[in-house]
Amino acid sequence: MIAIAWLEFEQPIAAPMRAVALALLALAVAVLPGARLQALGSVGAAVLAVRLAFGIWLPRHPIGGSGAVWSHIDSGFVDFYSTHLPFDPRLHANMAELVLLAVFVFTLAVGLLAAARKPVSAALLLLVGAGWPATLIVPAHGTPIGAAILGAAFLVLAVAGTRRISGSAVPFALVLVLGGIVVGTATASNHPVLNWQGWNITGGNGQASVRFIWDAQYRGIRFPKAKTTMLDVRSRKEPAYFRATVLDDFVDGRWVVGPPRDADALEPAAALRPANQTKEVVTIEGLVDRQLLGGTVPVRFDAGTSAVEAGPGFAQLPSEYARGFQYTAWSYDASPTSHALAQLPARYPASVLGMLDVGHNVRLPVFGSPGHDAEVMRSLSVNSELAAYRPLARLASQVTRAATTPYAAVVDLEHWFLVDGGFAYSNHPRIVEPPLVGFATTTRSGYCQYFAGAMALMLRYSGIPARVAVGFAGPTFNPASHAWTFTDHDAHAWVEVWFKGYGWLPFDPTPAFPGSSRARLIARYTGISGGGVGGPGGRDQSNSGNGGGKKGTHEPPEGSGVPGARRAAGTSAFPYALVVVVLVLVGAVGGIALAKEARRRARRLARDPRRIAAACREELASFLLDQGVETPPSATVRELGLLAHRSLGADSAAFVAATTAARFGRPEAAADAARAARHESRSLLASCRRVLTRRDRLRGFFSLRSLARARWAVDGPASLGTTPP
Repeated sequence: MIAIAWLEFEQPIAAPMRAVALALLALAVAVLPGARLQALGSVGAAVLAVRLAFGIWLPRHPIGGSGAVWSHIDSGFVDFYSTHLPFDPRLHANMAELVLLAVFVFTLAVGLLAAARKPVSAALLLLVGAGWPATLIVPAHGTPIGAAILGAAFLVLAVAGTRRISGSAVPFALVLVLGGIVVGTATASNHPVLNWQGWNITGGNGQASVRFIWDAQYRGIRFPKAKTTMLDVRSRKEPAYFRATVLDDFVDGRWVVGPPRDADALEPAAALRPANQTKEVVTIEGLVDRQLLGGTVPVRFDAGTSAVEAGPGFAQLPSEYARGFQYTAWSYDASPTSHALAQLPARYPASVLGMLDVGHNVRLPVFGSPGHDAEVMRSLSVNSELAAYRPLARLASQVTRAATTPYAAVVDLEHWFLVDGGFAYSNHPRIVEPPLVGFATTTRSGYCQYFAGAMALMLRYSGIPARVAVGFAGPTFNPASHAWTFTDHDAHAWVEVWFKGYGWLPFDPTPAFPGSSRARLIARYTGISGGGVGGPGGRDQSNSGNGGGKKGTHEPPEGSGVPGARRAAGTSAFPYALVVVVLVLVGAVGGIALAKEARRRARRLARDPRRIAAACREELASFLLDQGVETPPSATVRELGLLAHRSLGADSAAFVAATTAARFGRPEAAADAARAARHESRSLLASCRRVLTRRDRLRGFFSLRSLARARWAVDGPASLGTTPP
């Protein structure tokens, strides 16, 4: 029942046989003879369970080690707050591992409690282990599952117990019935009873998961102070630009993701040869998305699941991935020389000409065509929505007037943005409408989406097919993991230009802000270093580029976060799951302490001497039970005193005498005897504790035996004997 309830979280179920194997492993430990063998078996089974669930060995990867067992648990725990149920285990590996671990832990705990003949605790834990997940999601067969869980709990209660029915059986049975009703109605209802997604115990302000809105927005950005790792990339070459998607439509004054088209991937034949491809193993850390990201020109992907292919170099998944998801991308790096690019004429296939559109049904002429500038101004003037962009078109013509080839025009514009134009980087620039026109002609201040958006639009005005690429740039190498790491601070937008024989190539017109790791990329890809200028034809090399992760539906941009990003529910690297475990343990310890203290205080409220005597007797019996001393419910005060004397060496004669006098003495002396009984009770228990080791005291403190035992009956006359010798 536990395995069925937890596997309902998965769709499809990834490893049903592993769940069965873990449940059988837990039950095998429970049938071992003796508590010592069960304890040793539990340790060995836990090591094997971690191997089956996580695929790693505990001796090699300790729980507290970085990137080891605990990191899997913490990542899976966090993913439950940014993923809707049921989840795809192929995309959320850490969540699937937690499900398997829960099956093992709950089954082991129920089995050990049943083997120890603690039916009430075993039944309640079974109800929690199977009923709790059943209330968090609507199972396919809710009513049968709820009924089966309730039946299993009663079966454990009936079979694991002894023939004697204690007084606590009735209230615990009522608790089981009520719990079963909750589980049954929850699993049969149309909506989960417990709002799992609302239980964000991380405080709601955690920022380890980021969902990016890739469409451009110009309202300003805010980088959080703490960096959040988005993904790790293992590759033999630095993945300088790692793209998520491309913005190839300029609509209503901003760049947006357009529909798939033939021009998205026009790579040379050399890109399809495996020998020319670079393998990149990508591990998702904090990014929440459906797109598969890849190097500047991703050619193919292997996600180990049913990725939706939109064409060569593009892939997205049917649902969002989360932390721990891993896939492989193969990228192509053309690395043309500046001389080779400068020789290419402005000749483009028909499919690429769509990248000269600047508005609804407005396509501009190719670079170098007769009367090019006049035709551009006429096309913008006749369209009322585009008339405001004429200053930007005139500026593009001025900057590129000396260029004789498309590549020279591209380098002129890139150099103008980086050096000659007097631009400055700003996350909160002054907005002059339209934003890109005001940026290039007036404010000269903005962030990457301003620079890339303005350059791509000016290239189209110049008759050169261009678009905006978005993703991450400028990774940092992590020697510990031997991987390149991208953080949310590396989110970036750049320009891609199409060249015959090389495909889409990246150009980056955005200056590097202080502390940015992109400074070295700008020097590498533009020939500008330390204020020097490469100039037209001075480009040393260029990576070719194609979109990775085309095309998804994106939410409206929000005003805060990194460029076009929205913070999703999640946590930082802080181990919140560990905090929860600690809180649960503290709560359990506190609950035990409060329950025992409440019972102790209830006993001391008695005023009648007979009840005081019964309370003293009950307190000694509870103490002995918690220390593992078998005390039958019918034991007399004398017999309890003998047990204390034989098991702990305590002198109980004064206690037995005072308690007996308080219970059966003359009425006029009963009150004094009751006060003496209380005093002797405290002295006897203190004497018993002095001979106990710290381990024995802790065992007694955590023991639940005294809480589970029904209230002791007051001794009758025949049950009170003489004091022990």
